[in-house]
Amino acid sequence: MAVIKLPPRQRMINMMYLVLTAMLALNVSKEVLDAFAIMDAELVRSERAHEQRSALEYAVFAEAAERFPEKFGEQHLKALRVKAQADALVEHIEGIKATAVALADRLDPALLRGPDANGRDTLRALLALDAKDDRTTLTRMLVGSEPAMPRKGEGTAHDIKERVTAFRDSLRALAGSRGGELAHSLDMLFDLGDRRDASGTRNNWESTSFYDVPLAAGIATMSKLQADVRAAENDVVKWLYRSVEQDDYKFGTLTTAVIPRSPVVMVGDSFHAEVFLAAYDPLNPPHVELSTGEKLRIGQDGKALLSVRGDRVGEHTATGHIRFEGPNGVEEIPYSTSFHVMPPLLVAAPTKMNVLYRGVDNPIELSVPGVPADRVQATISTGSIRRTAQGWVASGVSGSQAELSAIATLPDGGTRRIGPVRFRVKDLPPPTAFTAGKDPSDHQVKRSEMQAAQGVLARLVDSEWDDPWRVRSFELAIVRGGSPPLYFNTTGNAFTTQMRTALGSLRPGDKIYVERIKASLENAPAGSRTYDLAPIALRVVD
Repeated sequence: MAVIKLPPRQRMINMMYLVLTAMLALNVSKEVLDAFAIMDAELVRSERAHEQRSALEYAVFAEAAERFPEKFGEQHLKALRVKAQADALVEHIEGIKATAVALADRLDPALLRGPDANGRDTLRALLALDAKDDRTTLTRMLVGSEPAMPRKGEGTAHDIKERVTAFRDSLRALAGSRGGELAHSLDMLFDLGDRRDASGTRNNWESTSFYDVPLAAGIATMSKLQADVRAAENDVVKWLYRSVEQDDYKFGTLTTAVIPRSPVVMVGDSFHAEVFLAAYDPLNPPHVELSTGEKLRIGQDGKALLSVRGDRVGEHTATGHIRFEGPNGVEEIPYSTSFHVMPPLLVAAPTKMNVLYRGVDNPIELSVPGVPADRVQATISTGSIRRTAQGWVASGVSGSQAELSAIATLPDGGTRRIGPVRFRVKDLPPPTAFTAGKDPSDHQVKRSEMQAAQGVLARLVDSEWDDPWRVRSFELAIVRGGSPPLYFNTTGNAFTTQMRTALGSLRPGDKIYVERIKASLENAPAGSRTYDLAPIALRVVD
């Protein structure tokens, strides 16, 4: 096909058209800029809504501080400091917005601000501006000519970032150690770290937000910051108010409380419980009696100690009444509590499976109902058992059966042997071999994965146990096309130097066989059982 030769004038026209098309592509459409202006109006409305909600919180706070200064006074002062910081930061950003709009539209800043319907000083709506597509004003004011090194100083994006960060840190300091969730939400709200711009390049917050950005978008960004400041102010003020009351005790009605040390006791032991009047007043101590007429001793904390001996097995009830001086004279409120007397019983169960295993530590939950844990000791017929922070651990078990018993110390100082409970003793199931993250069920492996592998591992699959297994020896074979196979063997679980050299030259299509894998328990003594594990056969892929 012949090439059409255009005259010079036509080629120049075509070139000018391409340049114009590129220039149009770089311009942001009016509809997009108007969308930013509408979004800015919504953000301004949101900021004012947050401010009005906070005003209600401040009013409630001020009333509470006036009525209960000892309780609310200090936190109210903190809330007022938050308000002053938020007002100053919002006003500072508002001034920067007004200056930028005035410069872009070449107007007097005084003409851009005035009272709204509620008398609040506000900035002229962004929709009314002509220079919404201006890209140079914010760049020159807030960032400068070098986006990688934004300008610093009063009225710059760096200045805004520093002020917002200081505001966030002051709120986090107010929350302290008790406001972990609040501090986390503040970190998420004011995330001014580096981020990726539209081109995917990681850049600083200042340049990403304001460098070569249309005026409408930059003003909307600053309006969002103002709304975020007001939202954070509202959250912190509400948190400060709640923090005053969260430790208060609130009493709606008077009632009795019976707190048993244990609802279950053994024959010969006594049932103990604390019986007291809820919302106890130290100036109005109660009088507590059993239904038999026996008076209970009242402690300095207003609690009466109930002690009923458990002579018979079964369910028992202790009743009585609490007498106190009420607003209309002496009042009497009945109480009732039940407890169960049972014969000596040991409850013990392994926390993993229903047997004990040889060669590993077996966690066991052990308790004697009605006896505190610190008054229980355990013995086992095979191996040993010891107490840990989480319960008990049996280790070194052997044979086919183990008997577990407990020795309980009674309140009178005597001891009682309880049990035994019998458990079966078994070997752990054999482990599964792994290399490069692959097991015998896999059929292929990436060359990079195989070359990064360190050796062969053995562990239990779908088991709650840790991995107490260790590979003692294995063989490695590499088959490539019609070439004779390469065989290697080693003692231990790590690849040898020769194995690594061979694996380093793997090609797609090569086959790898890990066979004759032998493993035993990590800390197994000499002569312990060794397990033959299933081989692994893999085809190398790129």
